[in-house]
Amino acid sequence: MYIDILKRIVNNYEHYKNIAVNLEWAEFSSKYYDWYEYPYGMIVTVCDFPDGYVKNNFKQAYVQTVLCNMAYHEEWEQDFWKIPSSERLQYMKQANSFYADYMTYKEYRMKPITKDYLINEIKLHADKYSIPENEVNSVISYLTGAENIEIGGCDFRDHTFISIKDNSIMLLECGVWY
Repeated sequence: MYIDILKRIVNNYEHYKNIAVNLEWAEFSSKYYDWYEYPYGMIVTVCDFPDGYVKNNFKQAYVQTVLCNMAYHEEWEQDFWKIPSSERLQYMKQANSFYADYMTYKEYRMKPITKDYLINEIKLHADKYSIPENEVNSVISYLTGAENIEIGGCDFRDHTFISIKDNSIMLLECGVWY
């Protein structure tokens, strides 16, 4: 269901930009897990939206999640996008050369994956870096009953996954980063 919508947004910067510029910022809560020890790691972004928001506004929820992920990486305030649409448009025009890697993928994969596959990926990183069990379980809980998709990556060493429920989106980025 969601994969068909993602196929129209991911790697289509113009479409993404139009959604972002006109985005009505939804109330949400977010969590971030940074399990990274050079050069290997996993970074998890979780956005919890009001009940049914993702189901009824998936495009907007996805774009907001990607913007929040970008804000986390760039160390910006989480509400940085609460600005007039004219400013948003300027940022999005500039972002194409600076921040497009958050929104586009050199290797576009867009394929469904199983919950078990993602659990194994998470546990691999958790074991490697002695991640507390409560953090691991918190992340795994977002996989159950979700549509789990591999979006893409930069190359064979890099993967971005998304887990989508009616009221939450979780992005998992993992790989080898030099």
